[in-house]
Amino acid sequence: MDEGKKKKDIALFKYAMIAPVIQENVKVQAEYLRDVSKKEHDVPHIGKKRFKVATLKGWLRQYRRGGFDALMPKTRDDKGCPRKIDGTVACIIQQTVQQYPLLSCSAIHRLLIAEGHIGIGEITEATVRKYIKDNLLKEKSHTMPRKKFEKEHVNELWIGDCMHGPYIGCGKKKCKTYLIAAIDDHSRVVVGGRFFFHENSICLEIILKEAIRRFGLPEVFYCDNGSLFSSSHLQLACARLGIALVHSRPYDSPSRGKIERFFRTVKQKFLPMLRLSDIKDIEHLNDLFDRWLGEEYHKQLHNGINERPMDRFMEDIKKTQIKRVSEEQLDMAFQITIHRKVKNDSTVSVGGVLYECPTEFIGKKIQIRYPSDKPQELTIYEQDKPMCILKKLNIHENANPPHRGILFNNREQENDRDIL
Repeated sequence: MDEGKKKKDIALFKYAMIAPVIQENVKVQAEYLRDVSKKEHDVPHIGKKRFKVATLKGWLRQYRRGGFDALMPKTRDDKGCPRKIDGTVACIIQQTVQQYPLLSCSAIHRLLIAEGHIGIGEITEATVRKYIKDNLLKEKSHTMPRKKFEKEHVNELWIGDCMHGPYIGCGKKKCKTYLIAAIDDHSRVVVGGRFFFHENSICLEIILKEAIRRFGLPEVFYCDNGSLFSSSHLQLACARLGIALVHSRPYDSPSRGKIERFFRTVKQKFLPMLRLSDIKDIEHLNDLFDRWLGEEYHKQLHNGINERPMDRFMEDIKKTQIKRVSEEQLDMAFQITIHRKVKNDSTVSVGGVLYECPTEFIGKKIQIRYPSDKPQELTIYEQDKPMCILKKLNIHENANPPHRGILFNNREQENDRDIL
């Protein structure tokens, strides 16, 4: 739209607001201005807005001094030049973009704060983003050529990712949740999905173990290259199970389109139906999510495959061999290893809890392993062989050791018989 016409429309609106005062059609000016300030007005090109009495009086002064033209919005002399980004900061932003061309604008903003070039709250992310855009510092990303694909059978490819979830009650405060999920490429069945308060590799391993128990082993697990999916422990677990762990290119979320599309479905169909105030805890949220998956998502027609996901999965397993592993093998694959030194009282501390060790380990540094989703099942290992299972310390039980009976020698026994 023509900028001149836009300014003229706004000036006409201002004049219409103060015209009764100018034409002396009101009895009491102050009373009229108060009434106008209490109402909401539809401003051309801006929308609904309220105005203070002081603002209306300012328009009156402008009109009386300069006429109608004085009501037209003024153009900033420094239009196009950000007020808060001076020459030094502008130069640093340009150098940062050149040095890290793949960094997003939000990441560049965080980097500027981390390196002390700007203070927290001094320059907003939106200002940095606008400066980069207005000065064409970042080239427009070209769309990568892609081809639509789909694996022929189930469990040939699982795709995993993480989505930011809602804030729910956590004790006396509200905490942010994260949905970690994995989807089967062929059937679109969500093999694993759960909300957590944390976004870490342990949460991801819990999802994978549950998925493998229910649906078997995948051949390939395809995921983001973020820290959540690139931990050495996850790589080791996948290697033990014979799963190929493949990461997508940085900032290439379209390559994980199927899981991204599922997250959009969650945002459109699951989250809007929640009453967050009624959710008691994270377990309650996950119960609702499991019910929605089983009763709605898996049993409704999926536009991408023109079938219901669970029907397609069940039909394909009739001609596909599902690879299974025992619970013991699964625990062994996802074992976490830690090291502790046994104290003189035969105890070690793990996660703030004391566990009792055999006395022969006193003073020694031991290797302890446990499944990622069963942190209470601790086992001492020596040379990759399990030695013994640790149990929680029971200080009251240790305070009452078994006592030996009183031993009498033969002479004392004879004296006792004589007395009797």
